[in-house]
Amino acid sequence: MTIETLEKELKEGKLNEIYLFYGEETYLIDTALKKIKNLFGELVKGINDIEINDTNIEGLISNLQTPCFGYPQKLIIVKNVGLFKREIKKKGANFADTRDKICEYLKENSDIIKSDNILIFIEESVDKGKMLSCLEEIGANICNFEHQKLPNLVARLKAICKAYKVNIEDSTLRYFIECVRKQYARFNK
Repeated sequence: MTIETLEKELKEGKLNEIYLFYGEETYLIDTALKKIKNLFGELVKGINDIEINDTNIEGLISNLQTPCFGYPQKLIIVKNVGLFKREIKKKGANFADTRDKICEYLKENSDIIKSDNILIFIEESVDKGKMLSCLEEIGANICNFEHQKLPNLVARLKAICKAYKVNIEDSTLRYFIECVRKQYARFNK
């Protein structure tokens, strides 16, 4: 799935059940996540809004199994856990077992998961492997938020400016983007 396809679906109000977002453009990932949360409706932390990270990854399956009381679905966000990395030696054998259990559970219960939850995996990078194959097999929407080229950035910024009723030339936007990139590169060192 491309970023444009995802944005179009979200603009139309269409939510899918399982997503994998990854890539360098964290701003676009955050924006897509905000749109999903807005479409989802009322969110109550711990009831229908669950966040999973590397400290509580073992609880993912139990959160998928637990009904959301008083709401039709739960929004479960699994963020930067490392499930989609090949190199997990640093995390230990327990993490590999947890990943395998999650994969098997997703395969065996995908229909139940899809009816009761919206599950979003967010990772910085993804390696081809068991978890990625698992998500492809169960029909997850996988979107790579890759580094945007200058014309795409100009178009996005122009749309934002237009929404605020600000007229700005493309050349000014290109200059702005280059200045921001140079500053970012300086801070990133």
